[in-house]
Amino acid sequence: MVKVIFIDDNYLYQNFPLPTRLERASLLSIIQLEQFTSMQDLLGTCLYNDLEQKVLDQTLSNSEQELFKLVKYSLAMYSAKAAISLLRTQTAHSKSEERSQDQYVLDTILSTIESKVAYVNKRLVNFIKNDAALYAIATADGCSDDLFKEEDTYQGSVFYPKTGIDPNICE
Repeated sequence: MVKVIFIDDNYLYQNFPLPTRLERASLLSIIQLEQFTSMQDLLGTCLYNDLEQKVLDQTLSNSEQELFKLVKYSLAMYSAKAAISLLRTQTAHSKSEERSQDQYVLDTILSTIESKVAYVNKRLVNFIKNDAALYAIATADGCSDDLFKEEDTYQGSVFYPKTGIDPNICE
């Protein structure tokens, strides 16, 4: 069972202009899912598990506390992005909320979040690369399943490999 360890729904509402029509249970589920998928993918399993345990034990070092702040920002943006996608599939609870949260408003918020999450994630990756202890955990030999990828180029729904596309291969 995944616990919400980095942020909660209050943190998300305080930092992003999300409509209040989202139920608390739905928002917590979104945060849990994004924490387990997006954050674990970004940090790699070893560093994610290490950070999660130290948060639960309240034994974070100074550099781990700085990493924790960056993770919170990134997770909040991923969660807000997922919540906006969910909002697009729901109807508003009231007419006034429906008028104020049309598709253009949601699209504007979403595009802003996408640029910011790329920036925060780049800072997060550079922070890990520049801290020897964190980098050692993230790239440990025993973590062959899901390693921290310092040159991760995946940021959207389309993956562009670093090697480029070979025009002579058509599948």
